[in-house]
Amino acid sequence: MKEPFTLSIRGILIAGVGLTVVAIIVALYLGLSTAFYNTSELMTEKAETLVERIVDEIDGRLRPIEAQSRRIATRVAEGRLPLRSPDRESVSLFFDVLIDTMPDIGAIVLIDRDGGVRRWIRGGDVVPPADWSNRAALMSWLDAGSKRPQPQWGAPIWLDRLETGVIIHHTPLFDSEGYLGYLALAVPIENLSRHLAQISATAFILAGQSDVVAHPLMIGTRRLDAAVRPKNNAIYQAYSALVPLAEIGDPVLERIWSADHQEILMLHHMVGARAVAADVGEQEYIFLYRTIEGYGSVPWNVGTYLNAASVRDETQRLRWAIFAGFWVFVAAVILSTLLARALGRPIRSLSRAFKAVRDGRLDDVPPLPVSRITELNTAMSSFKGMVAGLAERELIRRTLGRYVPEKIAEKLLEDGGGLTPTEAEATVLFTDIAGFTALTEALGPLRIVEVLNAYFSRMTEIIELHEGLITQFQGDAILAIFNVPVAVPDHAVQACSAAMEMRAAVDGETFAGERLKSRIGINTGSVVAGAVGAEGRLTYTVHGDAVNRAARVEALNKEMGTSLLITEMTARLLDSIPVRRVGVTKLRGQTETVTVYTIDDPVVVGDG
Repeated sequence: MKEPFTLSIRGILIAGVGLTVVAIIVALYLGLSTAFYNTSELMTEKAETLVERIVDEIDGRLRPIEAQSRRIATRVAEGRLPLRSPDRESVSLFFDVLIDTMPDIGAIVLIDRDGGVRRWIRGGDVVPPADWSNRAALMSWLDAGSKRPQPQWGAPIWLDRLETGVIIHHTPLFDSEGYLGYLALAVPIENLSRHLAQISATAFILAGQSDVVAHPLMIGTRRLDAAVRPKNNAIYQAYSALVPLAEIGDPVLERIWSADHQEILMLHHMVGARAVAADVGEQEYIFLYRTIEGYGSVPWNVGTYLNAASVRDETQRLRWAIFAGFWVFVAAVILSTLLARALGRPIRSLSRAFKAVRDGRLDDVPPLPVSRITELNTAMSSFKGMVAGLAERELIRRTLGRYVPEKIAEKLLEDGGGLTPTEAEATVLFTDIAGFTALTEALGPLRIVEVLNAYFSRMTEIIELHEGLITQFQGDAILAIFNVPVAVPDHAVQACSAAMEMRAAVDGETFAGERLKSRIGINTGSVVAGAVGAEGRLTYTVHGDAVNRAARVEALNKEMGTSLLITEMTARLLDSIPVRRVGVTKLRGQTETVTVYTIDDPVVVGDG
């Protein structure tokens, strides 16, 4: 591979001085844009959250009124609130309790289809029944209620008995005999204004763009002048509780729809609300509002306003931060130029040392000089410690790998010395040497160890070539597992391929000058793999019926005159390896029968 074009540290430093101006410009641009974006995001989130709280407060006060109306209509329809009953005491008691338990309700009005009216007023005397059948608009409205219109909010009206404006929710009532009339639940606007003022001292609700529904100035003040304000509610023949925007007495709010308002740059990407600015005298104000529907025929514009000076303060702090950041960056560039010479030599040495580590030449790592820069000196010291640790780790891995499988040794080092038990489907291979007892007596202990070492080395080479893991050497036997602790997707194929190579090696090779015969049993099933033993001395092994079956299948080779047997569980997973059914038998210690197969040696057909 062709070496890439490189520059020396000295060349980079020289080029860096020439690029300093460009770097400053880029850094300032990125810093400005990022800071502006973050500040804008934060301010937008705060603004939208404030509007959202106002909307939630409105919904939290009015939606329960709608839900209560539905519940009452359901009770009436099911006969649990018999409005036709002559026993009016129980009905009165019901609504007395209702108005006491729902503080947002200021009044309850029941209007029957004939114009009869019953009213319950919060904190007031008992209101006698009334007859409104002479009101033509009311009677027409009541007649229309028989067509089952949807419950709805009406326009705000003035309620003399409460001395405040109210918003009324109308719900048509029906029982088993038919249409009864209307239920009206009235919510005092003054209470709604008071709750909104607790969120923001300038919170407001506008009906459309010209009339005020709720505002802090409507708290504790009689806004209606009955002498000059005409009646405009044909149904109730009541005065409107809406206050024209120009009469509310808030000169700032009056400017919300002014022609000279402009979008706020820091709040331009608001999604849940709008933000506009307008000048009021020498002050600039920001209006935050959202349009909502569902509380009458005219949409509501709800929100608040604040002095734009608070936004300018945030912008000014942003400017100062960018200004300070510019000079800090310039100072850093100058300082880095002065320190370039002190950095060059140790960095080059450290680079050579890293290259040696990358290439695996730990013994060739050059000695690193002492630097006068504390951090760089610490880095070099840490690098030396890292190299020493790598050398020690490599020594441990090589040494540990001589006594446990190398994959286990590597996993032990990765997991800090611990191995988590694992349950998985795996293929188990069990093999031993035929006639080993007689061979041991014939060769003696020293000679048999030499033969076993040669035999185990060759078998280990084949098993690991097929991604298997030897977990135990038991006398002359080998227990190998495929698919744990490292996943092997085709573990059954790999295990059988290894078995065939092992059989070919035993048949065609000698081990320390001796010819051997082996038997192999293979089974696939669920196993549990993990470290087992006493504290301070553990062995990695596998457990489960699949392991026992592999050992017993290996022993069946004696009875069936074969050298390699596999179970049906393994045979099912062999798409590319042909197998031959040997028979059905019982395994020692088990009641169920098992079907075993063998894999024949491949037949080589000559050209003649």
